[in-house]
Amino acid sequence: MNQYQVTVDLLTVSADHSQQNIAYERMKYWIHEVMDQCILIGQDSDVLESATKLNDRVIVFPGEPVDQIIGIMLYLKLNAVMENRMVITDIEICSSQGDYTSYLHSVKESLGADLEQDGWWSDPRPVWITQKSRDQGKVVSLDRVPDWKTLALDWNEIEEQDRDSVVFANFKKDETE
Repeated sequence: MNQYQVTVDLLTVSADHSQQNIAYERMKYWIHEVMDQCILIGQDSDVLESATKLNDRVIVFPGEPVDQIIGIMLYLKLNAVMENRMVITDIEICSSQGDYTSYLHSVKESLGADLEQDGWWSDPRPVWITQKSRDQGKVVSLDRVPDWKTLALDWNEIEEQDRDSVVFANFKKDETE
């Protein structure tokens, strides 16, 4: 069990207030609905298989999930889900088990070889696993992936709200027939 404190510095990129709000809500969703009460574990951990049986939100890291790696992952994932409508310029993370030592991350930092590779942390969708198919005999299934539209946090939601407008038109009747 660990408790984290995270501070982010945000830069607004989009001039559209609706897009800013959706970007912010996506960030909040990721932190409160995905990260809260999840299990953080390294991909080489001996207890990975057991952990996945305990909790449906097991977030697997390419290395051990220490505060620095979690901070870099948050920096990458939160920027990915906001899709350049808002940008995190700096992030600070500390935890109770890390004796509240603060770790700062920014665009100027080297991410490390593991996190520079594409993975769920660079995917703008609200996923926390790198999708792989599971072979179940003759049936191949993919784990269900949530999407922003289902969560009412899709960029197209803005356009759909504009479609609710009623337009009155005055068409002339064709009297040639």
